[in-house]
Amino acid sequence: MPRYFFHYRDGDRLSEDYEGELLPGIAAVEETAMASAKEIIADGLLGGNPVLTGYSYEIRDEARNLVLVFPFSEAAEKPGPRP
Repeated sequence: MPRYFFHYRDGDRLSEDYEGELLPGIAAVEETAMASAKEIIADGLLGGNPVLTGYSYEIRDEARNLVLVFPFSEAAEKPGPRP
């Protein structure tokens, strides 16, 4: 299974993910990015610090190829899974 690295972009600042996650493919990468972004957004809202504009994941594969840029604003626009 391939490993993907979820680098966190906050405006001009990039925090690199050195551990990565083993995922079966791009669909799982996008689902993981969505769930993680929603969690960060929720934590920010609860803490009085909304996180939306300028935040994203830059997801790269093991060869360091960019496979997906996932803006947090996209996560805020889509409903989450129902329990």
